[in-house]
Amino acid sequence: MKYRKLIKVLRWVIACAFLVSVITIGLYPWKNQSITLNINSDMGRKTVTFSASEINALESFTVTCPEGQKFIMREIWFSRQFKSISVAKIKSSDIEKYAYIDGDKIYFNDAMADRISELSKTFFVERIIYAEIALVIALGLWIFVSALAEKVMPENRGNHGLAAEIKKAVTNIADYREYMVYAAKADLKAEVANSYLNRLWWILEPFCNMLVYVIVFGHIMGRDIQNYPIFVFSALLMWNFFNRVIQYSVKCVRNNRDIVTKVYVPKYVLLISNMILSFIKLLFSFIVLAVMLMIFKTHIGIAVMWIIPAYLVMLVITFGIGMILLHYGVYVDDLSYAVGILLQMLMFLSGIFYDLHTSLPAPLSGLVLCVNPVAMFTDTMRSALLSNEIQNVPLIILWLLLAMFLSYIGIHIVNKNENGYVKVI
Repeated sequence: MKYRKLIKVLRWVIACAFLVSVITIGLYPWKNQSITLNINSDMGRKTVTFSASEINALESFTVTCPEGQKFIMREIWFSRQFKSISVAKIKSSDIEKYAYIDGDKIYFNDAMADRISELSKTFFVERIIYAEIALVIALGLWIFVSALAEKVMPENRGNHGLAAEIKKAVTNIADYREYMVYAAKADLKAEVANSYLNRLWWILEPFCNMLVYVIVFGHIMGRDIQNYPIFVFSALLMWNFFNRVIQYSVKCVRNNRDIVTKVYVPKYVLLISNMILSFIKLLFSFIVLAVMLMIFKTHIGIAVMWIIPAYLVMLVITFGIGMILLHYGVYVDDLSYAVGILLQMLMFLSGIFYDLHTSLPAPLSGLVLCVNPVAMFTDTMRSALLSNEIQNVPLIILWLLLAMFLSYIGIHIVNKNENGYVKVI
């Protein structure tokens, strides 16, 4: 009994500490920050950092171009405390309002000095990131307390506890790995069984969607974006995977009624099988992306490897969100309609066919980048693929931790309630 009260008190302390930390982060009067100016061109990047004291006295200033290069400014982006996170951008068509090149010098006017001063005074993006750090710590402590309860409370031992559930999930995934691959391959064959174009549809679908976006939005939002078809297509690949899995997860149990009602299969095995199916389709679309990169003669640098962690984190968070929706989709018939509407809204807030930093006003762009994982993943992937930049490192780490916690929560909910799914469906 005393242990139960202690666990309850610890959970209340964690919740209150999180609330207080978020309020403190939101209200604390942070001082002006240093600003890093990143001037990008086809030939490389020039970086200049101004301290807070320098910014206070900053007026028009001059920057020397890299020697031996014909430096043509493509874009200028700003960073603050987190150097890999862009807090604002100036697109190519607007650069002339702030600077011009004469010989080996870049002359920035007072408007640029005012822009730097304005960015130095705000702490919006950093506040969101610190709040997310507080959330990660709170969730970690909450799960730790749950694991402690598993140890000290006899009725919880081996019964949906943290260690028991993680061990069970790993064991089940290993035991059912052949089934997951077989089921994914069977579904793939069934999709194209009576199709004339067969697997070619997996390439044509994202390619045709890309053409629509390029035609409709290209002249409005893509004028200042280099290689706009690749810009859109690469984001569509990531979005299509996320969209398919999330929509499937809501009806996962109901769609597999024949299996669920006759034999026991861990429900996350069904979801992972669909993720394998969608990932195989994604690999086919990568062929088109590779061809487009060659056609547009896109320079690929070593930073392209940063795409791998972006995709890995996306896989984990897709699984976590999918597991939670899998459970509630059993009990709420209308959830699929609500999720469909939310996904459509999310697509237009994820920068699939536009640049978040130049198309959305501040602070909306920073808010979307930090709290919308799809927007963060696409921005990270594009920066690595098209600009050879490693960006959003703190956000990748934070969302990896949040994805792991969401995955555990989803597995916990499903393990606790899966015996009742048969009665409902």
